Amino acid sequence: MTRTSTKAAAEAALRELPSVVGAYVREDIFGHPREVHILVTPGPTPRELARDIRDLLEERLGVPVDQRVISIAQLACSPVEALPTSQLDQVDAVEAASGSSEPRLRLAGLDVEAGGGRVSVAARMQLGRDEHIGWGAEVETDAGRLRAGAAAIAQAITLALGEAGRLELEAVSIVEAFGQPYGLVCTHAVSPRLGRHPLALFGAHPLRPDPVEAGAYAALKSANRIVAMLLRNGRLPRRPRGR
Repeated sequence: MTRTSTKAAAEAALRELPSVVGAYVREDIFGHPREVHILVTPGPTPRELARDIRDLLEERLGVPVDQRVISIAQLACSPVEALPTSQLDQVDAVEAASGSSEPRLRLAGLDVEAGGGRVSVAARMQLGRDEHIGWGAEVETDAGRLRAGAAAIAQAITLALGEAGRLELEAVSIVEAFGQPYGLVCTHAVSPRLGRHPLALFGAHPLRPDPVEAGAYAALKSANRIVAMLLRNGRLPRRPRGR
């Protein structure tokens, strides 16, 4: 089968949609959309927008598009986005309901080491007095740093959830919007409370000044409400008894 690139045409068509502020398309071996990552303004329902995007791409490109390859992250005005990076350790990972009895998961810090063309990230998450550390390691590029930060957060959240569920990193991408690059992160939440199939979640954060922090923020944003629910209703991991 002849390869015909559709990337440029697909991204141009997507940017015509009023709510879309950034689009990135990755092609398969035939030049057809294999991954479609969209950054949108608050407002539209992602499921309905995904159907509109699929229909638009099929009409413009003349090729079938699987709606499951379309990931949509919505921008939102949030205090966490305004915090300077020096306050990263003060960011709440979960927007839990108010009250001291609610479990709260916090990002205590990110430890980053780079060398030999690779970057390693340790994300320290706190749940009460317990600390859970997740790790991520990737090639030393913007996309690699983005993925390493997101992977470390996903693993730390999984450790914090214990038997309540887990968070799996699915994909990351970099999308241009408002004259600057954004990191998009797709995660999957898996838990008996969420049904038999993984729940796809999406988050976005400005890529600068550090893609590692962008990946961490975006992963947290993708999962915060689901994690809050699982911590509130699931079985929390027990603290080991001292001897």
